[in-house]
Amino acid sequence: MFSKRHNKVSVKTIANFLKINYSGPDFSIESPNSLDNPKSNSILFYHVSKNTKHQIIKNVQYDLKKLKQFENIILLTNIDLEQIDIPFLLTEDPKLDFYRIILEFFSDNEFESGIHETAIIEKNSSIGKNVYIGSHCYIGNDVKIGDNSKIFHNTCIYGKTEIGSNSIIKSNSTIGSEGFGFINTGNDLFHLPHIGSILIGNHVWIGSNSSIEKSHIDQTIIEDHVKIDDLVQVGHNTTIKQFSQITAGCVIVGRAKIGKNCWVSPHSVIDVGCEIGDNCVIGTSSLVRSNFTNDSVIVGSPAKFLRKNV
Repeated sequence: MFSKRHNKVSVKTIANFLKINYSGPDFSIESPNSLDNPKSNSILFYHVSKNTKHQIIKNVQYDLKKLKQFENIILLTNIDLEQIDIPFLLTEDPKLDFYRIILEFFSDNEFESGIHETAIIEKNSSIGKNVYIGSHCYIGNDVKIGDNSKIFHNTCIYGKTEIGSNSIIKSNSTIGSEGFGFINTGNDLFHLPHIGSILIGNHVWIGSNSSIEKSHIDQTIIEDHVKIDDLVQVGHNTTIKQFSQITAGCVIVGRAKIGKNCWVSPHSVIDVGCEIGDNCVIGTSSLVRSNFTNDSVIVGSPAKFLRKNV
């Protein structure tokens, strides 16, 4: 939810921002760029993973000497590059610092706080300070939204739902709807009423076209710092613990429990009631139908334990 800011910033200003000692030439940086598309007067990053044992993606090799054809380039890196004679800033996490620089110097918040005139906010809802609610949103009576959160266009939030501060829900998502629960009575499919609630923590990200179902009776819980990608379904009574990341197209079926700091790869399914421990990695398109302990790498359909994630 950011737009590009046109700016000129000196290398020494950037170094001071990162608290890095820099004694090289000072010049103006006008934009961040990638190694695939370098330009003069730009900042780039080059990261080499020093932990090859647990790499998911191999290091991409670049001929960094090609950068010498451009003027006034500075490179963020975690390796010494003095041998190729390109100005650089040495940092432990070049990618993180690169995007910190973009956030500080080369981007603007595209959506400030405010409620769009087409949004429907029921009277008994509670909206915190500096909240943004986009066009054609619906916020129900029992909904609470914490300070500095952003709810983007065409999103509906129903039921007894509490959303913490500094959280983001992207467009076309539905939070708090009835879950998919039916009993075959012989001549009908009887819908099980969902009268529980949803608790979404602070600094949570929920992607576009995602659905979070309220619980049958208790709570569906998304803890602090959880990040959920686009097109994700989270079923009733599910718990996702702190710092876990659920990527695009995943289905988390009802009553599942996902531990802290887990990574669930795209198009995976966590079946009803399955429990995943802390620090687990679930491979792409895996079908998880049993429980797994902490630090497991899980792959396949049906998913099986591959190795420890240590």
